[in-house]
Amino acid sequence: MWKVDKGSLAGVTTANYTSVLDWKTAELGNKTILLKNTDINQSLKYKLLGYAVEGGNAKELVAETVLAPGETAEFHYERQWDKLELMTASGNGAASYQADFEGQGA
Repeated sequence: MWKVDKGSLAGVTTANYTSVLDWKTAELGNKTILLKNTDINQSLKYKLLGYAVEGGNAKELVAETVLAPGETAEFHYERQWDKLELMTASGNGAASYQADFEGQGA
C-alpha cells in the first residue's frame, strides 16, 4: 500500500534552537520540506538534522543558515532516514515561519 504523509506547521522562533518538525520518515522514500520565513521584518536561523535509527546520533544535513524575511528554503531527500528534524531559532528577533512537508513511500 502506498503511504503519503504531509502537513503544515506554523509558529514563532525563540532565542534558542527549537524543534519545529520532528518527522518520522522510515517508511517514506521521497521527502520534501519547505520552510518559509513569513515575517516581514525579522530573519530566522534554521538547521536540519537526520537520524538513521530511533534514538541514534544526529547527522547535521544542513548547517545553520539564515533565512531572510519572506524567503523560502527547500529540501528534498530520497535517502532513507528514520527521522528528519527541522530546528529554528531567532535571527535578529522573533520571526514567524511556516513549515510544509510531504513524503511518499510504498
